[in-house]
Amino acid sequence: MNNEYEPGKVIMAFRQKMNSKQKLYESLNVVLQDIEYENVELIFHSQNDEGDIFLVRLKDKHPQAVFDAIEKIAMYPDIDYVEADYIENKHLNANDPLYSQLWGIQKIKAPLAWNYTTGSQEVVVGIIDTGIDDSHPDIRRNMWQSPQGRIVNGWNFADDNQFSMDVDGHGTHVAGTVGAVGNNYIGITGVCWNVKVVSMKFGLDVASAIAAIDFANAFHIPILNASWGGRVYSLALKQAIDQYDGLFIASAGNNGENNDIYPIYPATYESANIISVAAISPSNELAGFSNYGIKSVDIAAPGTSILSLDLQGGYSPLNGTSMAAPHVAGAAALLKSYFPSLSPLAIKNIILNNVTKLPQLKNTIKTSGLLNLEAMFEGAKQQMRQRIE
Repeated sequence: MNNEYEPGKVIMAFRQKMNSKQKLYESLNVVLQDIEYENVELIFHSQNDEGDIFLVRLKDKHPQAVFDAIEKIAMYPDIDYVEADYIENKHLNANDPLYSQLWGIQKIKAPLAWNYTTGSQEVVVGIIDTGIDDSHPDIRRNMWQSPQGRIVNGWNFADDNQFSMDVDGHGTHVAGTVGAVGNNYIGITGVCWNVKVVSMKFGLDVASAIAAIDFANAFHIPILNASWGGRVYSLALKQAIDQYDGLFIASAGNNGENNDIYPIYPATYESANIISVAAISPSNELAGFSNYGIKSVDIAAPGTSILSLDLQGGYSPLNGTSMAAPHVAGAAALLKSYFPSLSPLAIKNIILNNVTKLPQLKNTIKTSGLLNLEAMFEGAKQQMRQRIE
């Protein structure tokens, strides 16, 4: 169980949104009057009457100072919650290079879906992860930039700057499964050939994840992939996801445990816009490392020996629910490309209602099923016809 947190940082939210900057400043001064802090940063703009979410940077970097500050701040009735800035884990298992082909793409029947569309440059998927190697020749063409071109490739939410380059490899691998350029005579293809992917580099902490979600709202990014998680239930992270205007794809985790009993967040939050993804092997068995849950895990996707992009123009196979989730994010991007008017919840329902039922997954995950892109498009067409009629 990982309960590690960032020293010198506290996340808090007021019960209600402040009507004026003066009222906000007055409230902050009262709440923080006994706290020695460096600065306060607004990291999430509330979309309703709930209060905004703030990150308080403490002067004292000793780990105990976080909980001393939490105890003092929590005494004020205007505070809805206050918590540490907990660290998340990447959902990546050890690498066993068993396959040299994209078996996952075939398993989810992506080639049949490409008869409908291979994607659209108007659809954007945010990858909240370790960044993306935007110099990789097999994804460079699909990298996002803001409408005015002021922000290129993405943003680094850990350091609050434009350097969102991946130096770890995890985020690049995830991004490749979503949207590596297809039909270009180079390397692999993503589930969605034509798409814009955003490098949303975060520090594996809750605060920078929340800031990334706020960014997604500001730039109307309709799909987010989160191939990471932790044991701690963060009220702040749940609020941000609940108020995110798009579809949030989350990996179920790699503990081989039941999320109904031992939950992993954000995948296990009861948020309407989350799809929680388990991993299967080529034999349709739940991967030995994959978490599951009949109530908390929605769908399965390929997650063992998944070949995708690596740093410095390379390719490598990796294992994990981290590798399963981007198959679903890519599927959502394809569906959004073909039916742009579909809402996030409509996309979620179409994906989950058109799976390949597998006896191995019965009483294991909510749908008992594997992602099926052909059935997804057939189901979407039927739903759109019913709308017209």
